[in-house]
Amino acid sequence: MEGRIEPVDTDFIRKHWEESWWMPVVSIDRTYSPEDVEGLAWRDEWGEPQGLITWHVEGDHAEIVSVDAYQQGRHIGGQLLDGAEAELRRRGVRRATIVTTNDNLRAIAFYIRRGYRIVRVALDDMDRVRKLKPKVPLLGNDNIPLRDMFELEKDLTEETSGRSHGILEGTRPESFS
Repeated sequence: MEGRIEPVDTDFIRKHWEESWWMPVVSIDRTYSPEDVEGLAWRDEWGEPQGLITWHVEGDHAEIVSVDAYQQGRHIGGQLLDGAEAELRRRGVRRATIVTTNDNLRAIAFYIRRGYRIVRVALDDMDRVRKLKPKVPLLGNDNIPLRDMFELEKDLTEETSGRSHGILEGTRPESFS
């Protein structure tokens, strides 16, 4: 897909979050408003936004706060994540975390393929989220009860990028054969 990644301002983030996330965006350790984050958008060849990624930096750690590809299966999310990680590395960030919910199996697999590891599970944390955002449903993707939050982490000092992370694609360890 042809297009470009470019920085976005707080107004762009606010508009998207109001439409997609119901503010504030709630993580395991804190909540975020658009003023708390920076972001990049993926724009197609006509200049239309097709995705957004946002993050918050504290020292050498960044939390990826939101990742949205407006169309699935076009590698927009991967390009946004690569762009954000490159910018974070440029700034000296050594570790990135990302939080998602237990029903978001597609996202969990996506992050793991890209070198993230599950480091924490906040059991029943969606009850806390619902106190702040009552619109959050009880059932998520594929009618999976929406209960827990998973935190994944990646060491940005490693030189891997993209999908393979040093593993030959299409191969499986012998123990899985």
